[in-house]
Amino acid sequence: MLVSDTAHSDDLIRSAQEGDVRAFELLIETHIPRLRRFARSFAHSDADADDLAQEALIKVYRSLRSYRFESSFSTWLYRVTKNCFMDAQRAMASRERVVDALANDAGKDRAEGAPSPDELLLKAEERAHLWAAIGRVSAEFRSVLVLCDVEGFAIAEVAAIEKLPEGTVKSRLHRARTQLARRLQDGARIGNQSASTTVLPMEGMDLP
Repeated sequence: MLVSDTAHSDDLIRSAQEGDVRAFELLIETHIPRLRRFARSFAHSDADADDLAQEALIKVYRSLRSYRFESSFSTWLYRVTKNCFMDAQRAMASRERVVDALANDAGKDRAEGAPSPDELLLKAEERAHLWAAIGRVSAEFRSVLVLCDVEGFAIAEVAAIEKLPEGTVKSRLHRARTQLARRLQDGARIGNQSASTTVLPMEGMDLP
C-alpha cells in the first residue's frame, strides 16, 4: 500500500503518533529505499548503511510526536534522518570510508540479455569509483550533492531539508559537482597509471 493522498498520509501520521506501528510502516515504506541510499554517503559499507538507516528510522519513530504538520512530512523526515547520519558520521570521523560497489544496480544495465561477468565487474568498478569520489567531496557539500543528484530532490526541497537558503544550496551543489569532477579525473588518472603496470588474471576467474 502506497501513501499517495495527503489526507490519508495525515491520518497515518496521527495514528503513528498514537503508537500504531502498522500506520508508521505504511507511512515510511516508500521512503526507505531513498533513506538507505542516502545512508550510503555516510556509511562505510552496505551493512553499515543498513544499520544507519535502521537507526535513523528508530529515531524518526521516537521523534514522530514532535512533528507538527508545519512542513511536509518528507521534509521533516529527512531533517531528522540527516541529523542522525551526521551524528553517526562525527562518531566515525577517524575511520576510512568504504562504499559498497554493487548498490543501485536495478535498471542500469543497457545491454540486451544478461550481462557477462566481465561487464558486471566493470559496472561494479565504475560505481565503486563514483561513490568513492563522492566520499571525497567535502562533507559540507556532500549531502546536498547526494540529495540533488542521486535522489533527485528539487533545490527548494533540499533547502528545506538542510535549513539553508536556496542560493546557498545552489552554491554548495555547484562546488560539490566541481569537486566530484576533479575527484573522478584524479581517479581515472591513477587508474590509467595502474593499468600500465598491472595485469588482471581475467581468464578462469570465479565471479559472484
